[in-house]
Amino acid sequence: MEGARMSWDIADMPRGRGSIELRIRGRTAELVLNNPDARNAMSVGMMVDLVSAIDTLEGAGVRAVLIYGVSAGGFCAGGDLRDVREHLLNASAAHGMPKVMGDVLDRLSSLPAVVVAAVEGAALGGGAELLTAADWVVASRGSRIGFVHAALGVSPGWGGARRLIRRVGRQRAVSILLQAKRYDAEVAQSVGLVDQVVSEGTAVEEAAVWIESVLRHPEQSIAGVLEILRSTSGGLDAVRQQEREVFARLWGGEAHQAALARVKAGG
Repeated sequence: MEGARMSWDIADMPRGRGSIELRIRGRTAELVLNNPDARNAMSVGMMVDLVSAIDTLEGAGVRAVLIYGVSAGGFCAGGDLRDVREHLLNASAAHGMPKVMGDVLDRLSSLPAVVVAAVEGAALGGGAELLTAADWVVASRGSRIGFVHAALGVSPGWGGARRLIRRVGRQRAVSILLQAKRYDAEVAQSVGLVDQVVSEGTAVEEAAVWIESVLRHPEQSIAGVLEILRSTSGGLDAVRQQEREVFARLWGGEAHQAALARVKAGG
């Protein structure tokens, strides 16, 4: 299958279904993934929304960013398969998508604000990559987290492998990426994908409580700590380039297309 070609200029990317809503509430911004028919999977339009939201947040002066999905059915189940089939199975997307998404998630993880993800339901594929842009991950006991790319005939392409290595170390990343398992919250915590496990249905509430426990401290000290934490992200340019090249080679390939064919249409 050859997806319809499109420009990867943000201004020209199609809208499609789903959205990412930016809500600024005092010192905290919320990024709300809203595509419930696809378990909040990332559509092309949502990618555009994310870039726009980060453009705004870079000048907003917020001290925390909370990311979550609109329903308990999923935090983010990767890429929206409808858009994958319609727009993304071509060489242009194989190179353009990791540039857009890798860059915007790097910008998210570099904001001078603590970034917290609240997970209910599934965070799979690109959804798991999104978690690696967070400083703190809160997951409910009913959630499932998995870098399932290898099982789908592809590799991480949104910067998730590079940030995963930084988060859990190379040896754990080897197992997580190559075995392509789906972990429940407790196991995900044991391997370093999750920082806090909470009761089902309370992830957003508990994440907000955690944020408030941070923001009660002086703004200058929190900003200073974040500067130190952000400074550890440099020096992996070669890994970044290699990740993109492998993704471009695998995306839309035989194994990827075969895996997609096994998934029910419209998933």
